[in-house]
Amino acid sequence: MRNKAIIKLHITFWIVISSISVLNTFLYIGNPLFIPLLISAFIGMFCNIITFYLFFFLISPDKFNKKGIIFLIILWLLYLNIAGFLFCFIIYLPIAYSNSPSDPVNYAFANGFNFIYQVIAYLTIVSILGSLSKVSLIWYNVQIKQKDTEKQNISNELAMLRAQINPHFLFNTLNNIKSLVKSIPSKAVYSLDKLTGMMRYMLYESSLGSVPLGNEIGHINNYIDLEKIRYSDPDFINFKISGDYKNIPVPPLIFMPFIENAFKHGNKLKSAPGIIIKINVLKQNIFFEITNFKKENYEAHSKNSGFGLSNIRRRLDLLFGNKYDLLIENENKTFTVKLNLIIS
Repeated sequence: MRNKAIIKLHITFWIVISSISVLNTFLYIGNPLFIPLLISAFIGMFCNIITFYLFFFLISPDKFNKKGIIFLIILWLLYLNIAGFLFCFIIYLPIAYSNSPSDPVNYAFANGFNFIYQVIAYLTIVSILGSLSKVSLIWYNVQIKQKDTEKQNISNELAMLRAQINPHFLFNTLNNIKSLVKSIPSKAVYSLDKLTGMMRYMLYESSLGSVPLGNEIGHINNYIDLEKIRYSDPDFINFKISGDYKNIPVPPLIFMPFIENAFKHGNKLKSAPGIIIKINVLKQNIFFEITNFKKENYEAHSKNSGFGLSNIRRRLDLLFGNKYDLLIENENKTFTVKLNLIIS
């Protein structure tokens, strides 16, 4: 909470409390004690303000231990007793002056302490309010710092996760282009165009918090078109999209780790379709599913790939919290990922 907001909150609080105290004295309008009672009300408010901020500023994080708490309790008890008698005398003095102008001090000593318990009760409430206000402020600031730290950690971690994902694109694609430069130059140019589109997307959009799903699908299509060069059967990769998806915001590269994993560890010797990708968009959900046939040495190969599903789950946790469902089906011959993103 910013300092200006805190100051405004405190000023508003004391204006309301002071107004209540002053309005109570208006019941005595026309009574000779009206002015003395009004002055006493303002003195009482001044005493309450002193008490409130004394304990407000005494409370600090370094007091949140056994010694600090004992110190505060002892100080609080001493303050209630000493300040209770002192404030009781001062608050009653205007009334004493009205009733005994010739000797208001002795009159206050003789009659003012009849209200000592009432004054101490007020001071107890105000001191507790001051302490709780400071504790609440400290708690709030701690929460804000934790959230800021968490946001920074999330930003750093997502950047690291994206850095882990991106090199796979370059590594696979450049190898493909290299093999095509001499054999099929037209396909090499085609691949370079696709790679340019992917790099543009990764350079300008992958660092954003969200992108239109249509842009993400365009990026996926570029990736798939590049991968298709490696396969003799154009139907080996089956990519289906349904629903109104173009303008729905999604985190960039959210599906790419699963797609890359399917191509990296998929069995290219299986009959088409060897990789099936589905994206179905409804009003409140995005359903993503990808299935591929596994290589025979998939288990050993995936463990040493340098990129695991734990990183992907971590990214989903950071981005969606509990608003997603991820199901991994690792069967004998196929590997399937089903991801449901809740977007409402």
